[in-house]
Parts: sequence; C-alpha cells; structure tokens
Amino acid sequence: MIPSTSTTLLRQIGNDARHARWAEFVARYSPTCRRFLRRHFPSLEADDILQETFAALAKALPDYRYAPQEKGHFRNYLGGILRNKALMALRKQKHDKEVLADYADMEKSSRMGGTRSCASAADWRKAVFEIALQQLMSDPSIHDRTKQIFVRTAIRQESPAAVAAALGVSRNVVDQQKRRTLAKFKALVAALKGVV
Repeated sequence: MIPSTSTTLLRQIGNDARHARWAEFVARYSPTCRRFLRRHFPSLEADDILQETFAALAKALPDYRYAPQEKGHFRNYLGGILRNKALMALRKQKHDKEVLADYADMEKSSRMGGTRSCASAADWRKAVFEIALQQLMSDPSIHDRTKQIFVRTAIRQESPAAVAAALGVSRNVVDQQKRRTLAKFKALVAALKGVV
C-alpha cells in the first residue's frame, strides 16, 4: 500500500535535514521503496539504494513544493529519484562485472600458458591489471582481511556468502569491503592506463 503524503511531515524534514521526524518518514516510505526495488531491480542491494535515495531527497526537499495538481504526487517524485539511483547502480554494477570479467579471463588465459609479452591489447590490459593488483595488495592502508575478501570474491569469483561464513563476518561486511576495494582497484587501473 502506498503511504499517504503528509505535507506537514514533508515541510518539517525539508526545513531541517536532521529533524527527528526523518525516522518516521523513512519508516513510512521504505517498505514501498523496497517492494519496488525487489520487483524491478532484484539484483541490487536495497539498503544502499534507499540510503542514496533518501540522501538525495534530503538535498532536494528544501526546494520541493507539494503541488499534486501541477507537479504530480509526491510518491511519483520519490519514485523518480529511487528509479534514477537504481539505474545508476545497475550501470555501475554492469561496469564492475565487465572489469572483473576482463581480469578473470586474462587470469585464466595466463594459467593456461598465455604469453606475458605486451604485444597485443589483451596482454597490455593484463599487465595493467596485474600491476594494479600488486599495488592494491601492497597498500598498507588496506586491512589484510579486506584484501582477502577482494581476492576471493572479485578475482576468484567465490560466493560472498561463503566468504562471509569462512571469515566469520556478515555478508554486508563482505559486500561493502568488496565494493570499496573494487573502487580503489579501478582507480589504480585508470591511473596506470594513463602512464603505461
């Protein structure tokens, strides 16, 4: 069931991003948003999308004026933000998978006796990935467990749930650490592509 819109609630949280009624707002709209994400974007992590949606909404609400006859219902406004955040996450997810698939393919090729020369584009990409991975693994600011999570989930393609169980951490911890480390890895690859 779609919750009814309270103009008082919108006005209060719009005027103060730390207003106590934000918790009420989140509790009111989260179930509907979660149902939408489960139905249309089942592969995405709902908590992350909701957090980004509500953060974007907090920035937009001070300028928002509830006028359903002119601008449509608030639920459509919120749904638009939610959908945009989900689509952005889906594009990022697809890109991350492509980056990791490229690396996994090159790793497989290397184990099967592929050449290490940089004569071809594939060999060049493999060299860049290997250097970036070495830099990542030698970074003292990254915890050893985080590196292990990244290698097992992103490189070896092990199940995040299995890695979480093996390391005695939650699935959420595994997902977060993989995501953060992947962002660092991609930044290293991008930097290397500019100089290699």
